[in-house]
Amino acid sequence: MKELFLYMVFEKTIGQVVDENYVYARALHYLGIDFFEAPDKKLNEICSEKGLDRQLVIKAFYHFDSCNRFSFNELESYPIQLLVEYLKHAHYVFIKEKLPYIVHLAKKWNRDEGLQNLLTEFIEDFIKHIYEEEDTTFKFIELLCQTKKGSPSAFLQLHQDFGDYSLSLEFEDHQDDDEFGAIRDLIATIQPVNLHDRVLINEIKAFDREMVYHAEIENHIFFPKAIELQKAVQKRIQTLSKLN
Repeated sequence: MKELFLYMVFEKTIGQVVDENYVYARALHYLGIDFFEAPDKKLNEICSEKGLDRQLVIKAFYHFDSCNRFSFNELESYPIQLLVEYLKHAHYVFIKEKLPYIVHLAKKWNRDEGLQNLLTEFIEDFIKHIYEEEDTTFKFIELLCQTKKGSPSAFLQLHQDFGDYSLSLEFEDHQDDDEFGAIRDLIATIQPVNLHDRVLINEIKAFDREMVYHAEIENHIFFPKAIELQKAVQKRIQTLSKLN
């Protein structure tokens, strides 16, 4: 069955392969093949030209087609430190993998819908937001965890660097964010007429879904855990203050 699958895939044109599953376009891009450069060539021909091993191509297809998303139940069981690492990894994937590919597709797009300008604005704001979250919120949580374990230096740094910083207020501001709204509205008005349109639109919609899921994790798991941690640390500090 596997041999038959391999044969069928490699005998199809790049356009046919991508049309059946737009995710394969990203897998091919990872291997150095842009689907829009040679949509009518068979995958077998492209592999021969570029010296690509078939097993490597199939492995890339499986990798990009698989869902690496963790369930809410799994994430709810994570300690706050592990949640922070999970969110950092998601940030890395967004910035280093998914957004660069979408930008690449948009630059090669022959329709002028204002998408590139919106993407540029979004990416600037998005990266700024992520750096602020990692440098402030995540750092604050790291110090809370160390303070809870009894670290005097962490407590001192917490007091000096963050003062009366509130995760509850940060959570309220965070819930109002919808950085992707303008792009989402634009995509909703575009009628795809070719393969490039469909791949680009599907990638943007998939990224939007990942953003929504990421926000759900932060709003319903991460921030509630973080706020509880801050309350626990504050309570412990108050108790110790009364004893001194």
